[in-house]
Amino acid sequence: MHIKLITTVITTIILLQAKADSPGKKQMHDSKVSFQNVQLLAGYTLYYNFDFGDRTGVITADTSLIIPSSGGAPDGFICWAINNSTQKSTDTINFRNYYAPDEVVLLKEIKNDSIIYSKLELSNKNEIVKTADTGSILNKALIKEADAVKRNHYYKITAYIAAAVIALVVLVWYFLKRRKK
Repeated sequence: MHIKLITTVITTIILLQAKADSPGKKQMHDSKVSFQNVQLLAGYTLYYNFDFGDRTGVITADTSLIIPSSGGAPDGFICWAINNSTQKSTDTINFRNYYAPDEVVLLKEIKNDSIIYSKLELSNKNEIVKTADTGSILNKALIKEADAVKRNHYYKITAYIAAAVIALVVLVWYFLKRRKK
């Protein structure tokens, strides 16, 4: 009896590991990175550079950048600031879209050539996240969009559960009906 159980467990582990690297990963969706309080970085110019597509630019006001989804290597971008008078660069901030949620970057200041900031994550089609404090986000449309996406995720989960329960009830009914004959 123990040998059958051990064999079953080992076989299950092997099958799960063999399937882990199989093709067919789930679809990756776009991620949005929103910058807030850009005006607090007076005396600095904020730049960004995407990994793919030679997309570079300057961030002069609160804005959102979309990291596109990909079927292969995840895209992303780096962001940094340059002092307007000394032309000295700050450290870079990296953003990646590997099934990442949307992010709101709350810029605070630049201290010792480092950008001081905090990040809040918002739900998107890639991931459902628990948002703790959305009161500091000025763009309320981002919060409404994240809440709508989160509701859609829960509706989909509820629909799958309901379909499974219905299928189970029909299956039990079918077997009970066949058993009576």
